[in-house]
Amino acid sequence: MATYGSFPGVRINTQAGGITSIAIGEEEKLVIFGEANYDANNDVAGDDPSLGIDAATPEQISSNNNANAKFGTGSELAEAMILARTNGANVDFLFGVAVPREDVVDEAISGASGDSGTLSNVELVEDPSSYEVKDSGGSTLDVDIEFRYEDAPASDGGYAAAPDDTLFVNPLNGAYQVTDGAMTTSAATVSYTYNDYNAALTAEQSRRVVNETETGIYAVLSDSTSVATSLQAEVSARRDDFQLVNGLCGAEPNSSQVFEDNAVRGGADARYDTGAYSKDAALTDESMYLFAPARQEDTDVTVIGAIGGLFAGNPIDDPIYNDALSGVSALEQTFTKSDADNMRGQNVIPLREAGLIRVVGNRSAAFGESGAVAPDFFTRRITDRVIIIAKEVGDRIIGRINDAETRDAARRIIFAELQELARDGLIRNNAGGTTNFSVEVTEDATNSNEVDIDISFTPFGIVKRVDETITVDTR
Repeated sequence: MATYGSFPGVRINTQAGGITSIAIGEEEKLVIFGEANYDANNDVAGDDPSLGIDAATPEQISSNNNANAKFGTGSELAEAMILARTNGANVDFLFGVAVPREDVVDEAISGASGDSGTLSNVELVEDPSSYEVKDSGGSTLDVDIEFRYEDAPASDGGYAAAPDDTLFVNPLNGAYQVTDGAMTTSAATVSYTYNDYNAALTAEQSRRVVNETETGIYAVLSDSTSVATSLQAEVSARRDDFQLVNGLCGAEPNSSQVFEDNAVRGGADARYDTGAYSKDAALTDESMYLFAPARQEDTDVTVIGAIGGLFAGNPIDDPIYNDALSGVSALEQTFTKSDADNMRGQNVIPLREAGLIRVVGNRSAAFGESGAVAPDFFTRRITDRVIIIAKEVGDRIIGRINDAETRDAARRIIFAELQELARDGLIRNNAGGTTNFSVEVTEDATNSNEVDIDISFTPFGIVKRVDETITVDTR
């Protein structure tokens, strides 16, 4: 009989006579990648320096104060871990990874009037004071840095008349554009700082948090497509090793709200033009989930930590749809129903603000893609447990004689567990002449030392709309 517990993945107990029980974990390990506070040397600067916290190294916390001690009060990562706990994450399975911060000195750019290009690194730190522009002689130029969030920052930057001596930069994809008079020579350079999310995601210690046959979530505190692409690659690699993780990331903005005062937050806030939005065609993994609008109001800080807590802590039999986030007061942009529908059409999960901030959906970046078998988070979690059950049972028969008796025993155990999942309402039961789940365990056709395990099952859908007819009695 299947039992459920507060742990990630699946656990199988065996005795000499074979498998005695299978327990299905309802929890997810949650690993949050984001910006800590840093010192002048780009080392992590938590409130308690004696802890010696290193970038790209997973850290657990025991309390909210401990998050601040390790990553710094007010830091994006500390706040995200606190929000994750508030929204349901189990502190025993909660990890924070500070992304390494790197300086780039004197990268060559095309500095002639109206020129554009792309910087070599992302995600750029959204602080204009961290940029320095020089001419070909190495002299610092008096150049304003303004942020824009379009794919290619417009030369007028949203102004009626483009100001001279301004370098417009998209910090999420590295695109830049020079205005008239910004530099006196085309042989200019720019120095800047960026957050190396890829280094944090691929660090060996990060890869060891979610073990083989465990489930987990990688929540990245970014809304850069480049970062999302790195996350997708790492999620895919972990899943190939049966470390069944899902990736959460903000969807990259494609528009800007420009301020009259360019000293305010780099001159603009990130926005979404939902009617013109198109998700990057490379982001099509079933285990990737994108959200918009991802930023909290008047900041460059995302709400992905809160969403990670919700996804990691939600009961496995409770789909996430229209669930409210705790601890988040306002988003940078308020989506209308049409906005939400436009983003959902691009396989981006919309957040709606109406008193509370709600996560309106759980579809993956692969929803509707050909060949997708678990295109939403509810189905993905159940599918992952079935995958682990099959692998664990398969591992238990390794070393035994590959005969019909061994294969039948494996099939019976897996089938019995699927029956329990059906009884618990997680998958559809076989009924009448309809086969909703099945198991086949056969000798591999090309290698007599291998066993093939084929499983099929039908998940339940979730209610997304209820049609009602209301009659009002006016008598």
